Amino acid sequence: MNNLFLERNCLRSANKLYRWSLSYKIAKSKKEIIFIGLNPSLSDEVFLDNTTRKIIKISKNNNYGKVKLINLFALISSKPEKLFKHKNPVGYLNNNHIYKNLKHWSESENCDLWLGWGNKGKFLNRNKRISKKIMQYNSIRKNNFDNPLGPLLIKKTIKDNPIHPLYCSDNSILQSYF
Repeated sequence: MNNLFLERNCLRSANKLYRWSLSYKIAKSKKEIIFIGLNPSLSDEVFLDNTTRKIIKISKNNNYGKVKLINLFALISSKPEKLFKHKNPVGYLNNNHIYKNLKHWSESENCDLWLGWGNKGKFLNRNKRISKKIMQYNSIRKNNFDNPLGPLLIKKTIKDNPIHPLYCSDNSILQSYF
């Protein structure tokens, strides 16, 4: 799968504890999607974990050419439980990167936003804080374009959170969050 990427880019903290974003150009389509997950696992510009592979497959199947992964928490860990014990799981620059990407989404008609952080996103009320920002940028998006797509998800969990993509099939269809 690695040599199928037209471009790849990974932004990490200098100490390599946090990943701010990970992006792949996966096809020539001008459509792009920003995925907001829970936290980064070990994926980077070289290594792909199962979650990243799944996000890429679903993005490709939904005709996106570029996919960017950002997260509620920037702490790199293959075990989400580590977030609950860390003194700063969000990461000092993470909100800046989230807001910058939401701004891009609100100004780019060819860009969609996909939410998939699962139930653990409620830790430190991150799901509510970021959802509030998403709604603010969605209002800007509505002013910028005629009938734009709002945030997307595959489906909601029983606890009303956007489901993590690992628990979905490769041919899942993205649908409106509302």
